Amino acid sequence: MAGLEVTTAPTGETLTEAEIRNFLRVDDVNELAALQLLRVAARRFFESYTGRSVLTQTLTLFIDNAHEMNDPIYEGFYDKPDLNFYRNYIVLPSPPVQSVTHIKTYDDSDTATTLSATKYYVDKVREPARVILRTGETWPTALRVANAIEIKYVAGYGAAAAVPQDIKVGMLMHMAYMYDQRGDMKNYQETINVPPMVKQLYQPFKILDGLGGSKFSAIG
Repeated sequence: MAGLEVTTAPTGETLTEAEIRNFLRVDDVNELAALQLLRVAARRFFESYTGRSVLTQTLTLFIDNAHEMNDPIYEGFYDKPDLNFYRNYIVLPSPPVQSVTHIKTYDDSDTATTLSATKYYVDKVREPARVILRTGETWPTALRVANAIEIKYVAGYGAAAAVPQDIKVGMLMHMAYMYDQRGDMKNYQETINVPPMVKQLYQPFKILDGLGGSKFSAIG
């Protein structure tokens, strides 16, 4: 199974204090601490909901082998045998990907070997991005049974100024909703729901699994 770690967290946040105070029309400095918490919560919700990274951060992906796939098996009948086809690429979650720092493999003695950058190509045109073996190259064999391949890479749109405006507007609207509903438990079913307009703004950025999703489109 795959595991994704945040090796280096982003510095700063997507929204500035001025942007938040102007949008929410908050002048009381005593509210700033609460707004800081909501700012982080809104950014983390976007990342979780869309499967993306916002600001520049370093991620490390661990997978057991190069043939792992994160696409569902659909119901119905199949007219071909169930074969494990060789796969020459690995999909990198949480786009957009800026660069790949290294790819390492581990043998049963937990000894790491760095794969030469000349052996693979980073495809950032497709989304999510993927690393693809060059012609004639193969993945190392005789690797350990778990977390055998480590890929460290840099993801995110960059600094806050590079984040698309629709994302920022969605975060501001989400923050306004959470700020307005803080402590309100009269109708908790409504307070835990995210406003439809926020999800509508986020929908074009969402990374989908399976048929019709970005991950499916990146297969081959």
